[in-house]
Amino acid sequence: MSIQIRLISAADLAAVVALQDSCYSDNLYEPPELLVKRLTAAPDSCWLAENPAGELLAYLFCYPSVAGKVVPLGSPFQVASKPELLYLHDMAVSAKARGLGLASRLLQQAEYFAREQGLTRLALVAVQGSVSYWQRQGFLVQDTLCPDAGAALQSYTGEQARYMFKDGA
Repeated sequence: MSIQIRLISAADLAAVVALQDSCYSDNLYEPPELLVKRLTAAPDSCWLAENPAGELLAYLFCYPSVAGKVVPLGSPFQVASKPELLYLHDMAVSAKARGLGLASRLLQQAEYFAREQGLTRLALVAVQGSVSYWQRQGFLVQDTLCPDAGAALQSYTGEQARYMFKDGA
């Protein structure tokens, strides 16, 4: 199957919301209006994977940020004026596309973008038991966080959220 990776557009957001709803717990729900704000804030660092029929199979929302910064769940992106890293906020892969390597392809796209921006580090908050997946991708858990970041992690209620980073993007 031929898969295309491209930037997300506003026209894709209904499909993104539907995929988000199918992949995440109710605790992680983020409204469509927020996704519009995020796409507006960081249009060059949000990608999707689609099949030749234009069907959304996976997506990844990212934005330039600073080390140790965790935005509370349900908050708009705060794109850093002097970024230190690329923050991976939200990735989802449809059930029927699992096993096709789309998460890896989207991660490669993010790493390429980060390098193009002069950023050598990636960060994310792992949820829904995904720490081991991200560790296999080279991410490490960072347990020592500033109080604001620790409080922001608490907004991911019941998700055992962990801040993780990867050097050498």
